[in-house]
Amino acid sequence: MAAPVLVTPTAPRLNNVLFTTDFSEESLKALPFAGGIARACGSKLHLLHIEPSAPLSAGLADTHLYESAGKNAAQQLAALRGVPEIKGLDPALVLAEGGIKGEFLKTISDRHIDLAVAGTRGRTGVRKMLLGSVLEEMCRTATCPMMTVGPEAAFISEAPFKKILFPTNMSELSKKAVPYIALLAKKYGSQITVLHVVPEDEAMTSDAKALGESVRNRMASSFGPALAEFQPEFEVAFGATADAVLRIAREKKVDLVAMAIRNAFRPGILRQRTAYRIMAGAPCPVLTVP
Repeated sequence: MAAPVLVTPTAPRLNNVLFTTDFSEESLKALPFAGGIARACGSKLHLLHIEPSAPLSAGLADTHLYESAGKNAAQQLAALRGVPEIKGLDPALVLAEGGIKGEFLKTISDRHIDLAVAGTRGRTGVRKMLLGSVLEEMCRTATCPMMTVGPEAAFISEAPFKKILFPTNMSELSKKAVPYIALLAKKYGSQITVLHVVPEDEAMTSDAKALGESVRNRMASSFGPALAEFQPEFEVAFGATADAVLRIAREKKVDLVAMAIRNAFRPGILRQRTAYRIMAGAPCPVLTVP
């Protein structure tokens, strides 16, 4: 029997990177990451702010106030060009008006965006974590990979993504993240850890050591060829997926969690979804590939 042909996924190109902001401190924390990626990949950087539409019932005074707010937003957006981390990139400015979903998708389509970057809000309490309603809407609708940056993330210009954690359930869907991980690893000389989390109940009914070795071999077979040049580490953990991913991200002090997602942001079940919990609780940026 002939040996199987290993097909390496086509390397993506990040020609256009979008940074979206409401000018809050949390959102602006993501700007250095967007600028750093644009600089490393030779991408065009786009800066987006979406102003909500004036209500139809607004009176004349309200309309004037709304127009003033729009002018202020334009000035704030233009001022971002002077931020040191993106100096010299000559970013395009996009001031949109309307609904978040529609304008975000329109910008992605019109500007041929390959990666969107946004900041998340901080935690409130030990276990309650929030992305913020606006960002949740963007995550639901994004048609391109998206990087979310939480308040704990610190941008280090010399090596922003030195360690990358790739959580996978070993499905075909999860392989969609591999080309982006390989692209960033090549640009930044990253170390890659591929992680699979085995549910606790499954581990309890099996020989944990033998199961872990079997899973590790499957990961090496599935992802080893595509990531061979980076000499990835394959790790198996046991327990609840989100808890294990966040624990290992902290233990290994990773600089990026990258994963493929599907239906992770359907309305009504956000805070129960694994992807949401990882994005909201990660100590570093999280790259999600739809």
